[in-house]
Formats: sequence, C-alpha cells, structure tokens
Amino acid sequence: MEMVNLKLYLENRCIIAENERLRERASALRRENLALRENLSKTAATEPPAAGAKAA
Repeated sequence: MEMVNLKLYLENRCIIAENERLRERASALRRENLALRENLSKTAATEPPAAGAKAA
C-alpha cells in the first residue's frame, strides 16, 4: 500500500509541476498576445485607409 501511495504521490507531483509550467507558458502567451494586439491597434490607427477602402 505504501508503494501505491508513493507512486501516486510522485505522479501527482509531476502533474503539479507540469501544470505550473503550463500556467507560466499561458501567462507569457497572454502577455505576448496583448502586446501584439496593442501594436496592431496602434498601427491600424496611424495608417491611412487603403486605396479603394470605404470610410466608415
């Protein structure tokens, strides 16, 4: 029984570590996404409309 508990404990620790790595990666991707969206909106706001584009 102790071996089963140890195995489950170690498996749980691996899952927790992987979860933390994934959280950090998701956080980094979210920050990158926000920065890219901000850059895109700034670029879109400063560029003149394309030729043939209708004004809104």
